[in-house]
Amino acid sequence: QLFWEKRLQGLSASDVSEQIIKSMELPKGLQGVGPGNHPDTLLSAVASALHTSSAPITGQLSAAVEKNPAVWLNTAQPLCKAFIVTDDDIRKQEERVQQIRKK
Repeated sequence: QLFWEKRLQGLSASDVSEQIIKSMELPKGLQGVGPGNHPDTLLSAVASALHTSSAPITGQLSAAVEKNPAVWLNTAQPLCKAFIVTDDDIRKQEERVQQIRKK
């Protein structure tokens, strides 16, 4: 299906005591596109793309996807605007991981 992520929208994971597990937050630069986009839906799409493909994730490169996503959609990429990960982004993430490991 073209918009399979929509089927998972509104569903949350829970632990053994049936407490809902808070979903992670995506970086501010990662923005969804398409009809009724939601951060949780985008998270599912990005996670799936990372899991099922070895190709890099670049997002939807065509600006026309906003007008008609069913026509201009690159199905190999998640429903997000095109983005670039910089060396500074990687450095900040590495620092964050090191801080959390120290805790």
